[in-house]
Amino acid sequence: MRKNYLCCVISLNAEAENTQKLISDLAFQGIAADVFNAVDGRAGEPALEDGESFRNTLAMIRHGKRLTNSELGCYLSHFRAVKHAYDEAYDYVCLIEDDVVIEPLFGEGLNALLDKNLDMVRLMSLKLRRRKVLEPLVGEHYLVRQERGGLGTQSYLLSRMGMKKFLDYAGAIYEPIDKVFDHFFLFDLNVYAVEPHLAYELVGETSVVKRSAAVAAGPNVGHWLAFHPVKLWFSLCRHFYLFRHRQAFSGVEMPDASVGKTTRKH
Repeated sequence: MRKNYLCCVISLNAEAENTQKLISDLAFQGIAADVFNAVDGRAGEPALEDGESFRNTLAMIRHGKRLTNSELGCYLSHFRAVKHAYDEAYDYVCLIEDDVVIEPLFGEGLNALLDKNLDMVRLMSLKLRRRKVLEPLVGEHYLVRQERGGLGTQSYLLSRMGMKKFLDYAGAIYEPIDKVFDHFFLFDLNVYAVEPHLAYELVGETSVVKRSAAVAAGPNVGHWLAFHPVKLWFSLCRHFYLFRHRQAFSGVEMPDASVGKTTRKH
């Protein structure tokens, strides 16, 4: 049975040129998409809603600062878009930021993924990571599974189970949204990816600002003392996850830079 899905372009400006072009390009490929109004953090700290809270101590320990207002706005935009899809009983949600260009087989690739019931599939990534090639998807595109986080929230798909895992974990805010997905091992989110990527980023074009000047308050001595124990805990969680899923990651290898057109690869 065909699963129902919601596709949203996250943007602060629904009428922006690239936002409208993206909506049009998606429609041309048979994907009906709506604009999800992003949370604006440029004018001050966005107010939290029910189910959202700060973990400021962990933020200081892990990153030496709280999220900036712009980072928080980006975080809440994704969190609330996923929550909206989950509350509306969609089987899948596909989120795309407004600085993205989709490839010719994006629509076919998205439809092929709707039958696979995978927690999360990154449709593009910013980091080149060791991964296991799993199976052909459409055309030259393959489904892969990365050993570590691929970085970026420009374009991805979550199943209903993936949405629930994310919402149950990510309501407590302490790091940027892309780092949350990179720490998939903390909440048993099974993350996959598509290579070559089904989308790429236009550097500097997004209306959803993710970085701004750091806040003044920094970590205290207690935060510094806790840094290495907490880092060790994260590492142990990651290694335990990889051990439990060791068969899924056997035979991983690095891709080459041709997996996508995004220039901001790390």
